[in-house]
Amino acid sequence: MPCKTVRDRAWCMEAIDKTNTEVTFLWGSSMHKLYKDDVHVEYAVALLQLLEQQGISRDQALSGTGIRAEQLEDSGRLTTQQDALLLTNAVRLTNDPGIGYQIGLHSTVTWHGMLGYGLMSCATLRDALELWAGFLDLRTTTFNLRLTERDGFAELIVHDLAARAPMRFCAVDRMMTMTTRLCEQLAQRLLPHMEIWHRGPEPLHYARYRKRLVTTRFETNLSLIRLPLADLDMPLANANASTLRYIKAQCERERARLRRSDDLVVRLMDLLQGHERTGYPGIEEAAKMLCMSSRTLKRKLQRLGLNFRSLVDDARKDAVLRDVLNPVLRMDEIAVRMGYADPANLTRAFRRWTGESPSRYRARLLSTGT
Repeated sequence: MPCKTVRDRAWCMEAIDKTNTEVTFLWGSSMHKLYKDDVHVEYAVALLQLLEQQGISRDQALSGTGIRAEQLEDSGRLTTQQDALLLTNAVRLTNDPGIGYQIGLHSTVTWHGMLGYGLMSCATLRDALELWAGFLDLRTTTFNLRLTERDGFAELIVHDLAARAPMRFCAVDRMMTMTTRLCEQLAQRLLPHMEIWHRGPEPLHYARYRKRLVTTRFETNLSLIRLPLADLDMPLANANASTLRYIKAQCERERARLRRSDDLVVRLMDLLQGHERTGYPGIEEAAKMLCMSSRTLKRKLQRLGLNFRSLVDDARKDAVLRDVLNPVLRMDEIAVRMGYADPANLTRAFRRWTGESPSRYRARLLSTGT
C-alpha cells in the first residue's frame, strides 16, 4: 500500500531524511553502545522476501545498509543501525511508511526460530506471553516486554530501549503488530478485545492499515498491548510440556553464549511496581533488592541509555495512568493511593503528562471508539 497522496509522500521523505540525519548523529554519540548484535537476522530475511514479492530486489533493499550476504545465512544478528537502514530502504522503495505494519501482518510463529516453537508448545496464552517476554532478548535487545495484570486486563508493557535510534516508528509498529499477530496465531482465532496502545499521536500511515489491525488507540501516554485476563487462560492446541522444557533449556544456553546481561529492566520495573502503594525505593535500596551495588546498577542502566530516576518517574506516571483507567476509583482516591497530598496536585501533574484532565482521559480511553 504505497503512499498515494502528496502529503503522504512528503511525510515519507521527511521520515527518511530524518533517519539519515539521525544515523549520522547517533553513530558518533553514546548511542553506539546499542549498536551491537541487536536484531535477529531472520526478521531481515523475512522483510527481504516480502519486498521481493513486491518486485524489489535484494540488492536494492540492501544497498548502503552494510549488511553482508554471510550475515543473512548464518543466523546472525544485525546492529540497530543496519536494521534502521534496511527499514529506511524499505520505506523509500515501497513509498510506504507503514512497512512496520506490513511486516507484522505477514509474520508467522516460525519467524521467531526456536523460540517460536517454544511458544507453540506452551499450555496457555499466558505461558506463551511470559516466554515471549522472558526470551525476547534472543530476538532483539532493543525492546523489553513485561506482562502484568490489572483491573481485569492483561497488559504487555512495551519498553523501547533504543527510543532515540532512527526509524523507531517502523520498529515499534513491527514489534506491536508482530506480537498481536503472534497472539492470534497461537490462539488460532481472532482476539476481538485485544488492543494496541501508543503513547503518541496517530500517524498518517495508520489509516491505510486500520481495518487490518487490532483496535489501536493513540495519545494514551502508554505503550502496551491490552487484552482481557480471560484470554490468557486460553489453552493452546499444540501444547507439549517436554518440548517446552527442551526449548527453554536451549534458550538459556543461547542466552549464556551471547552473554546477554539479564532481564534487568524487567526485574527493576517489577520491583518498582511492587512499591506503588508504599513509596518507591531509592537507588541504594533498589540495588540491594536486586543483589548488586548501586554503582553496578547505575552502570548497567547507563549501558542501556537509561537512568534510575527516569524509570521511577515512568513507573509513577504509568501507575497513575492505569489507576485513572479504573472507573471504580475516584480521583481523590487515586491521589491518596499515589501519595499526592491534594487531588489538585494530581490533576496538575496529569495535565503536564497528557495535556488533558484525568476525567477527560478516562472518558476518551474507556469509550468504545479508537
